[in-house]
Amino acid sequence: MKYYSHGKLLLTAEYSVLDGATALALPTRLGQYMTVETTSSNQIQWKSIDSNQTTWIDCSLDFSFNLIENRGTPLSLIDSLINILKAVDSLAPGFYGNGVTVCTELEFDRHWGLGSSSTLIANLADWLAINPYHLLKDTFGGSGYDLAAAKASKPILYQRNKTTPKVEEIDFLPPFADQLFFLYLNQKQNSRSAISSFRQKQTLAQTDLNQISQLTKKIVVATTQEQFNALLVEHEEITAQFIGQTPVKKRLFEDFSGQLKSLGAWGGDFVLVSGNSDSPAYFKSKGFATIIPYNKMILSA
Repeated sequence: MKYYSHGKLLLTAEYSVLDGATALALPTRLGQYMTVETTSSNQIQWKSIDSNQTTWIDCSLDFSFNLIENRGTPLSLIDSLINILKAVDSLAPGFYGNGVTVCTELEFDRHWGLGSSSTLIANLADWLAINPYHLLKDTFGGSGYDLAAAKASKPILYQRNKTTPKVEEIDFLPPFADQLFFLYLNQKQNSRSAISSFRQKQTLAQTDLNQISQLTKKIVVATTQEQFNALLVEHEEITAQFIGQTPVKKRLFEDFSGQLKSLGAWGGDFVLVSGNSDSPAYFKSKGFATIIPYNKMILSA
């Protein structure tokens, strides 16, 4: 049995999506495969392979989720896997049968923040026909937009609603998409930590949520890059106010002639670049080597 889920990027409503703002989420062309084989081994055999074909998790567990054999995996990763499998077992008791071998394979760099966790949750839910949002709640937490993007064939509008969110697939391919890029900041962000920090600050007022939702809808229909950039700036300024952080352009690239927008947890992972054909050279001159054109990153259907 083989399963597949797409990675994700959150273009709008970062943080505010947690409180019900409408978000624009983009499924990526790269994702994660999961292959499942039933056995009679009385064990759960697990192997995870990264985008460089390097094994980063390799272990065997018993049906009480005790470690039988560790083949070179950091214990922190095994502990995380065990916690996920315990949550799976609470929703699909005895899912392992008489034994099972699971192999996952990432198509993107697992440090990029494109959803190594969310694609795993989505694949597990597919395999066992369980509600992925229930499984997310019992494991990593978050808004769930990444699970919706994992199974989307093109960009989506996402609004959180407990375990049955509102998801709408839309056509979103700006006429200036060839001037858009995704820049990796070389700093993997922990979404759970970012959410926890945000939650300690405040819950957003309905007026804030409405404002972000309206910006999302305007960004979707923007027809010129000038209009699009102005909306990005407005979104960055509003979000900066309620999370108490400095927008990435002001913080790192004040002399950049185009516009930048943080995606997901601020401070690392990818940012959106709205620039021109010279933009990749600018960022590479600053020491940022990973910059990917929009059309090579995003699944637009």
